[in-house]
Amino acid sequence: MSDGPVEVPESDATGLIRELYDDIKVTMNIGMINLVYRRMASVDGVLEWFWRAVRPVLVSGEIDRALSSLTADLDWRVVPEVSASSLSSLNLGDREMEDLIRVVEDYNRGNSLNLLLLTAFAERLKSGGPIAEVTNTPKKHPLVEPLGLPPILAMSDMSQETASLVRALSAPISPVHQPLIPSLFRHLARWPEFLAFVSPYLTHMINSGEVSRMSNVLQDCAEDWAPDIGRKIEISVDATTPDEVVQKFWIGECQAYTSKPIPEMIIVGHSLRPYFANV
Repeated sequence: MSDGPVEVPESDATGLIRELYDDIKVTMNIGMINLVYRRMASVDGVLEWFWRAVRPVLVSGEIDRALSSLTADLDWRVVPEVSASSLSSLNLGDREMEDLIRVVEDYNRGNSLNLLLLTAFAERLKSGGPIAEVTNTPKKHPLVEPLGLPPILAMSDMSQETASLVRALSAPISPVHQPLIPSLFRHLARWPEFLAFVSPYLTHMINSGEVSRMSNVLQDCAEDWAPDIGRKIEISVDATTPDEVVQKFWIGECQAYTSKPIPEMIIVGHSLRPYFANV
């Protein structure tokens, strides 16, 4: 049984896809490529088409206000009480802890940007505009390349126990009838002791309905920002533009990902931050 849809892993990316992946990481200031983009890359022209539309919004910096407001008013009713001594019992070295924190923070940023961008893109595409004849490619902006993250783990590279835990955490967060493994869980599997340590708390948050409740707040916020962000998105029309069938499919996919699992994984990622407060 498959653990998720077809994708192009970062390690397999070449040519144009490699260039797009590198530009996405620099432009979004994150050290990895999220699952939705790895999926887009598996269909000819889709990632290039999407990225050409949303990249100018990121380069302009106009999405920053929406980004800062996304999680500002969340009501965190369940906050873990974590002591430095309990975390130190995992025997993680300074470099491991540094990498772990960067993984969580990069996913928090990436998933938040993706929720805003995918919501606005789908709404703009459904409305039919603005459509633009693309005459040139936006210039690359002078941003510093982000630090790379440790490679994401394939499910086959995990121990049976860790893989089972990752699947168990992923199941209630995956879209209905579309099993997938959120990338953050696969990345956290590099530190199986930490993942096992936080899993009871994450499971409680998911099963109690807290993740779902706060996820709905995030979706509402992204939808409120969609018209403003969407006005700055220009959908290209040229020989490389996907046909209407493909466009309609990806409207549905964007809506599916912004329902599940992206907002839930924003909550999961932010709920891990207290574990690093005393580091």
